[in-house]
Amino acid sequence: MQVRRLPILILTAVFAASSSLSCTQQTPNSSSANTIDASKRNGDEETKNAQSSPTATDCTTYKKAFGLHLDSEAINCTADSLEVTATGLPDLTSRSSEDVPMVGIKSWIQRVAIPYDYQWRIPLKPQWLDEPVEASPRGPIAVAVDGVPIFHYERRPDVSTSLDNYEERNDTVVQGELDQCGGHAGQGEDYHYHYAPVCLMDKHNPELPIAFALDGTPIYFGEGGDEYYGRGRYSDLSYLPDQELDECNALQLPDGSYVHYTTKTPPYVVGCHHGFFDSKLQIEPPTFDALAQRTSSPFGGSYGEPVSTLITDFKKNEDGEYRLGFNSLTTPGVTSAVVYRKTSSDCWEFEYQKVAGETVQTTTACRHQH
Repeated sequence: MQVRRLPILILTAVFAASSSLSCTQQTPNSSSANTIDASKRNGDEETKNAQSSPTATDCTTYKKAFGLHLDSEAINCTADSLEVTATGLPDLTSRSSEDVPMVGIKSWIQRVAIPYDYQWRIPLKPQWLDEPVEASPRGPIAVAVDGVPIFHYERRPDVSTSLDNYEERNDTVVQGELDQCGGHAGQGEDYHYHYAPVCLMDKHNPELPIAFALDGTPIYFGEGGDEYYGRGRYSDLSYLPDQELDECNALQLPDGSYVHYTTKTPPYVVGCHHGFFDSKLQIEPPTFDALAQRTSSPFGGSYGEPVSTLITDFKKNEDGEYRLGFNSLTTPGVTSAVVYRKTSSDCWEFEYQKVAGETVQTTTACRHQH
């Protein structure tokens, strides 16, 4: 696929065009490109140059990035891959209401965020392609450094993701489907991002990648905060390079390797891949049998189909019970809730409360086993 060049607008200017993006099959070497001073992470300084890419055989940078958000025991290096074990849920222990996932969603598909045993494997030696290939519209194309999957912004699972085919109505980022952190729960009750994971910037070091594409390409935070995403805390934060990004949201470094940057405009994270993308590295949790798409929901409407509301809270208690609060679909001024808890390795019990605290219906559902 021949990918055309696309200028990326940043906070103050349109950056100059980068050099040609054609490359041969090769493995990245260490680069001496300038990196961002961690003391300037608050966005008060002007945009810095591109970060350097980690060497193919050195996993230290990868481990440091994940280590800011996950326990060290969950991160392991092998000869060829970084292995990460994660639940797929963001941190729910933050004291800031502005970091709570699921909050802010206005077009809710009646799905909740349930943890899953993810075993990610990220290549340490990207196989660079002569020509980039389109990102998948279905399933994860990257993983954030908190272990949460990142999907493409396209809501349709069976279309081309080329920017030539962009339609605003199918862009999850602008349709009210995502929370204040850039994610939501999908059809498998699986939480994932479709946008820059902005809430991680509260403690993330911008010198380190904020995510990795599943082809092994590092993804740095370029920009992404606005009055909704990040609740204004990161609106002025920009670490985009002086060079122009291509349609993949990528930049080729002097050694021939690539890095991605997050942006406020499509494709937001990864638009296409410069490295070989092995679909076997994608992980999609099985769906729940009793919550099949288009099955009637106790709140009205159907599972998997959007309804207009506002999700106001999401929390987990000491007993491992989750509660999602939202504005009633039928009665103004009333808060409804879904309370759910794990009952076995694959099954969960769901309490549906049209009025929070008053259970109307209880359902047990289990994940399909392949």
